[in-house]
Amino acid sequence: MKKRIGVLALSFGLVCSLLAGCGKSEPAPAKSTEETAAAAGETAKAKETKAEGDQVTLELYLQKTNVVDVFQELTTRFEEQNPGIKIELTSVPDPETALVTRIASNDYPDIVTIWPAEKFYRDLMRDGALMDISDQAFLNDVADETREIAKYDGKDYALSMTMSAYGLIVNNKLFEDNGIEKPQTWDELIAAAEAFQAKGIQPFAFYDKSTEQLGQMAERLIGVINNDITSQFQKVGKKETTWENEKEMKVLADAMLKLRQYGQKDTLGAGYEDAFNDIATEKAAMIFYGSWGIQTILNLNPDLDIEMITIPNPSGEASRIPASIDTALSITESCKNKEAALKFLEFMGSKETAQYYADTEKNPSVIKTVDYKRPQLQTMSEKLKAGDMFFSPSVYWPAGFRKSWEVPLQQMILSKDVDAFLKDSDSISVEYFENEQ
Repeated sequence: MKKRIGVLALSFGLVCSLLAGCGKSEPAPAKSTEETAAAAGETAKAKETKAEGDQVTLELYLQKTNVVDVFQELTTRFEEQNPGIKIELTSVPDPETALVTRIASNDYPDIVTIWPAEKFYRDLMRDGALMDISDQAFLNDVADETREIAKYDGKDYALSMTMSAYGLIVNNKLFEDNGIEKPQTWDELIAAAEAFQAKGIQPFAFYDKSTEQLGQMAERLIGVINNDITSQFQKVGKKETTWENEKEMKVLADAMLKLRQYGQKDTLGAGYEDAFNDIATEKAAMIFYGSWGIQTILNLNPDLDIEMITIPNPSGEASRIPASIDTALSITESCKNKEAALKFLEFMGSKETAQYYADTEKNPSVIKTVDYKRPQLQTMSEKLKAGDMFFSPSVYWPAGFRKSWEVPLQQMILSKDVDAFLKDSDSISVEYFENEQ
């Protein structure tokens, strides 16, 4: 099967931008192109699905590197129930980079974890690289809103299992002990920060040294301000307007600078690990972060009483949750044993498996039969299932855009020059969106 040139000729830069998109795992040291290519070569163990006698072997390419142990347990369970099928698990550093290298060589795994809302994977759906599974009954157990969002051109190409949310992680004990109400509006958020500061408690933990986390916060926050912010970036990019004439970017800049008045003395000297330590030691009361960070914080202090709440909208309007599909499984069109691969997806979507995955992986489940029991994310889970969310803007952004935008964001935190930030955002918007379709 031939793919379009646009899919085969994906660049290293594209993949780097994809890694910045959704907090798929905590950052790892960057690897060189040569190292990545070598990793891809070493781990591409199944150019074709292998079958020996009645035994079928399927390669599962796992891009969620933080759940390898969970998938190892689940593949073992599947093999016990299906003795004629063996699942060969592949997990490498920089998995998306290695995946693109394999795609360029027309070397597809049989099953792959994807992020179905992101442009890269939607291009694979468009170009016929992923199997249409719309007729599978197990998809009926996926929350309706999530299933619709994951579709491409009205068809299903993935089994979605969990979603990640981005919000404000708060220390319940610090709020309760100091008689401070958890904020629901922007004014209440600033009032809470003032109250903590007056009591000698650091209100927020920031991570402005870590550009990826800084960019992620700004991306999510401007999405809260306007859930359809990408349309504004497109208008600015096509020179129909400027950020000086559109309110969202200035609201974002003012909010980012206002919040830094209640963080560490030198937020630019603190990375995400420093911020996590401030939360874990109860030095700080709040942090803007994704649901994937909850377990990392609890690993540092298992007794911590924290939960995630919705980020109040800096514009004063209603606020919805920035979210992304976090775990989803697709079968590639090149898979030689699609029936066996469908059995694995059916197994993953079953009540027992989905419950185990939710209990161990921790992100809110989108499988209807799951009884989600994560108190720190219970409110988020209920809102996600109710559809009170929007997709994180970066899933619609051109490759490399957010990474480039992180530079003026960090410069603004340093200089506090909002006008320069607006002009820099104009230039970057034009660079990436002017020719975007």
